[in-house]
Amino acid sequence: MTIDNYTKFIMTALTLVLLLNGLNPWVNPSQVFALENSAKIEKKTNDSCSSNNKVTTQTLEGVNNVERLLGYLESSINGIQLTISGIDRKLNNMPSK
Repeated sequence: MTIDNYTKFIMTALTLVLLLNGLNPWVNPSQVFALENSAKIEKKTNDSCSSNNKVTTQTLEGVNNVERLLGYLESSINGIQLTISGIDRKLNNMPSK
């Protein structure tokens, strides 16, 4: 199979980008893990703290945002499916040669 140099270059670049993307959590870990671990340590000492209420409120807001996003994605996918079925009907109704 013959492949020109441009295609080889593009495939090599995409492979390197995917490799670096996969190595990112080990090379540059995010701050979320460090904060999460410190929160686990202090969990037993501050059970009645008002910051727990703030975290709970933020978590609920996050869940609501995810639900809204999923609803939007579902409606977009349904719209795409309707468009595809309309195209299929038009293609099936075309006169054949």
